[in-house]
Amino acid sequence: MARDDVEVAAASAPAARRLRGLVDWVGAGRPLTQTGRLRRADALALVEALETGDVLDPRFPIQSSGELAYLSLLVEWAKACRLVRVAHGRIVTVRKHAALVDRPRELVGRMLETLPLVGGELGHSVVTEDAIHTVEAVLAELAARDSLAMEHLCEVAWSTAMSRYWFPDATREQMGWQRRCSDRDVRAMLGVLAELNVLSTSDETVALTVLGKSIVRPWLGLGTPGSPVLCVRVTLEESADPVIWRRLRVPADMRLDRFHQVVAAAMGWRDYHLHMFERGADRFGHPDPELDVHDEREMTVGGLLVREGDRLDYTYDFGDDWRHDLVLESIETEGDDGRARCVAGGGRCPPEDVGGTPGYLELRRILADPQDSEHEHMLEWLGIEHASDFDAAGFVTDDDA
Repeated sequence: MARDDVEVAAASAPAARRLRGLVDWVGAGRPLTQTGRLRRADALALVEALETGDVLDPRFPIQSSGELAYLSLLVEWAKACRLVRVAHGRIVTVRKHAALVDRPRELVGRMLETLPLVGGELGHSVVTEDAIHTVEAVLAELAARDSLAMEHLCEVAWSTAMSRYWFPDATREQMGWQRRCSDRDVRAMLGVLAELNVLSTSDETVALTVLGKSIVRPWLGLGTPGSPVLCVRVTLEESADPVIWRRLRVPADMRLDRFHQVVAAAMGWRDYHLHMFERGADRFGHPDPELDVHDEREMTVGGLLVREGDRLDYTYDFGDDWRHDLVLESIETEGDDGRARCVAGGGRCPPEDVGGTPGYLELRRILADPQDSEHEHMLEWLGIEHASDFDAAGFVTDDDA
């Protein structure tokens, strides 16, 4: 699809059209209720003018926009995009951001970025409470596959949220209710994204549109099609017999936190533990001013690996202290589809929590000696029946899998 067609798709997105309509309506300003909502008459007029789909029941007259789900979402979304704000009991436009409504692709991009901030308007489950993570997780899964079953994306959102929430005293019935609420809210979020023309839903299948592919990957920090491609060799320090290494091809504009996920997945780490990138005195990871660790989300891999031969240190699990040497082998200026790949490598990843290099060497020694008193225990710990099931040299690339 040509750039002009992408702009047309963005301009015709129903959600973006409604947001532009709301901003135009606000104009120089509109009065609000004491609770900060649109007044009843204004809300009713907007439901019709913007075709929000909010259903009005004449038996229960509304008092403000707070009782209209989609209109409330639009208002909060416009605030999150900084197109409108509340001042002195009125809703007014933000002049310095007014030009955004005339740039369709940028507007859709801004609405996508801010959707997690208004997740509470789409439901009240753990998925919407944790929308800052669940929206990214769902879209990252789609970006990797282009299309997936709705059921799978509901599971991704649920498992992402439940990694941060737990209900220790909940009964099976209560957890079932939580899950049903979660699935309902995922469908609501995907429905809103469909109204941004970012994705399509059909027959319980969700797929990124061409507009979505051009916007979602850059927003997620996954890199963009056509970006220069970096060929990076990752070697686990102190590994031997065999040396454990991987060769990665990644877009130069991939965010550093996403690059961590690629490195960890290619090596075989399950991302259970903290990590850090280091280049000289500069350190990048989860931001920590006291430890002088910069936010990895604000740096790209191409910002650190610039010329062939440039190196990075990468540490995974500060307990086991797995240190990796990252070397930029080459740069391809003609980019491809923007997807990261592991194209070569060798050596099986050590098990998590084995005790670092000394612990891994001890594990392999015990596996090689059936008479060792710990032999059976180690087999059980690894979940295998025979020592031969653990192949220290075993490795397949993305292309081989």
